[in-house]
Order: sequence, then structure tokens, then C-alpha cells
Amino acid sequence: MDWHPQKLCTDIGEYELVLEKQKNQQHCEQKRESWKWIVNYHGAVVASGSCNSEEEAKEMAIANTPK
Repeated sequence: MDWHPQKLCTDIGEYELVLEKQKNQQHCEQKRESWKWIVNYHGAVVASGSCNSEEEAKEMAIANTPK
């Protein structure tokens, strides 16, 4: 398994939203991508998850940011 993270970060108030693009290339031609989303508050993870698309991961990060 070969992972290549690419991070995209933005802030909403005091919360940091992080998206990590992860490619998983096993012993076949087809590559599988997933996006991990994380909501941090002063370095502590308050929510996280994984999606198949960047847009869905952005929406989930925003939806899981405390109001």
C-alpha cells in the first residue's frame, strides 16, 4: 500500500479544517482515492471521517464544525 497525502487547510473561527487526499495503489492498475477530513480545535481533533470525493469531504468538515 502506497499513501501520498496532500493537505488542504482552512479556518472557520477558531476551528481548523483539514482535508487529506490519500491515494491507495495496490498491486493493480486501478487506483483508489479517498479524502480524510478533520476538524481541529487548538490541536485537538473534534471530528473526523473519510469520503470518496473532495467536495463531499469539504461539506462533511463544514457540517461537523461546532457552531
